[in-house]
Amino acid sequence: MDTTTPTPYQLFLGIDVSKDTIDCWLRPRGEYSQWTNRDEGFQRLHRWLSSHNCPQQHTIICIENTGIYSERLLASLTRRGWKCALLKTTAAKNVAPEHHRKDDRFDARLLAEYGDRYADKLTLASPPQERVKRLHQLYAERQRVIAARSATQNRSQQATHAQVPSALLEEQWQQQLQLYKQQIEQLEDQIHQLITTHQGLNRYYQLLLSIPGIGNVTAWLWLTLFYGQQTLNHKKIASRFGFAPHGHRSGTSVRGRTRSSGHGNSQMRSCMTMVARSVSHHHERFARYKQRKLDEGKPWPVVRNNLINKMIKIICAIWNSGQPYQQDYESRFDRQKNAA
Repeated sequence: MDTTTPTPYQLFLGIDVSKDTIDCWLRPRGEYSQWTNRDEGFQRLHRWLSSHNCPQQHTIICIENTGIYSERLLASLTRRGWKCALLKTTAAKNVAPEHHRKDDRFDARLLAEYGDRYADKLTLASPPQERVKRLHQLYAERQRVIAARSATQNRSQQATHAQVPSALLEEQWQQQLQLYKQQIEQLEDQIHQLITTHQGLNRYYQLLLSIPGIGNVTAWLWLTLFYGQQTLNHKKIASRFGFAPHGHRSGTSVRGRTRSSGHGNSQMRSCMTMVARSVSHHHERFARYKQRKLDEGKPWPVVRNNLINKMIKIICAIWNSGQPYQQDYESRFDRQKNAA
């Protein structure tokens, strides 16, 4: 029995995006075209769709999500009224899991087929706001400067153990460190001003800062990753960043420990680790939880991961509710447990 939800889409355009070109396949008509990944190419694509009598209300464009190379294409098409969905590069595996052929035209065809088969699951995409894009750029640049500063600090510290230290090198390293410090301060001031002068960003920013253990850097990271989403799922986020515990067992012979993957965005893992350490030292509720688990014989890495999962759940609840954190808040489950 067909359980798919009916959609208004009748035509499906798959677009494989590369640095220089966009390859387009129109399903079910089987039409193919290739244009430059520039404004001129976007205009030609728009005219090509119009010349093939593709009504915008019945056409969905499935664009391969390649980050910066697909952003301008998405913005151009949505500005002209086309409905677009961004798809991961792995989406094609759902329609051709064992194919070994690799060329842009074939991938565009698979993206169009995916849109046709999973039309009821597609989510319409809209280009990020200009201010949000600037926030991404500033935050990414701050991370690059911090990495450069750390590398210079390491060189300076290692040089103290050299048999023949160089006064010139040490002077240059100190000058670089001073420059990095100024650049980081300027970037942080710009980030703070950009967020606090934007109503939407500032609203979520203040919500995040109300949560124990959340500072500026962690709040900025959550904004860059999730701003624009109305609802966050704490289980999906924990799994995405490698914090969710997964079982390791099968049948009667495999009985491994339940543990998290330990993989994921390094910035998120670093920030949430610092959040867990902060709340376990400076907030009584989490400090009691930490001590209770340690007394039960749990190793600190396991307890820390549990704390991170708790904090992710709290962050998502605050984000979804739009209400700031309440220190004395008691959930329905806590009330039932205390009553029992």
